[in-house]
Amino acid sequence: MNTTVRDRSLGLLFLAAFPLYGVGSGLLVTESASLGLSLVLANSLVVLVIGRILQTIASPYGGAAANLYLVARLLEAVFLGVSAAVVYRAGVAAPGAPYYRIAMIGLGIASLPLLSVLTRAGRLPTWLGRLGIAGYLALICGIVADGFGAADFGLLLMVPGALFEVTFPVWLIVRGFGRGTIAGS
Repeated sequence: MNTTVRDRSLGLLFLAAFPLYGVGSGLLVTESASLGLSLVLANSLVVLVIGRILQTIASPYGGAAANLYLVARLLEAVFLGVSAAVVYRAGVAAPGAPYYRIAMIGLGIASLPLLSVLTRAGRLPTWLGRLGIAGYLALICGIVADGFGAADFGLLLMVPGALFEVTFPVWLIVRGFGRGTIAGS
């Protein structure tokens, strides 16, 4: 696969994860719960593919960071799937929350070294790498705050991470890793 197709596909996968998980998890407590479970499980597959592609891209620059990211994506896929299954069986949203939080905290932690490696290697523009690092640090704090009952504050802290999660795939689609990325651009 050429790098342009790979990068654009990766960007589209990142963007697809939002509706797959968001719509799917919303449907879990409705009459369309089976469809919701299917969408969340499809999201888990997308998460795994994202992890594998980014591991391949980052491995030459930082094998440990790349492998940690893949493991985090694997755990995210499993925990989001388990979260959905728990909600599906219980018929209420609350029982799945701890699994979701673990998945998001793991993703946030593993994304920090990955973004650092990609930025230092010049594969990611500095501004985007910094946005991602700040966004994931805020996301981790937001998930923790939400877990302690500060849902509104937690949601506010998740905004920078969400901004990165939309900006990064758009950058991948428009510019991508394989099209002359310069660290300072």
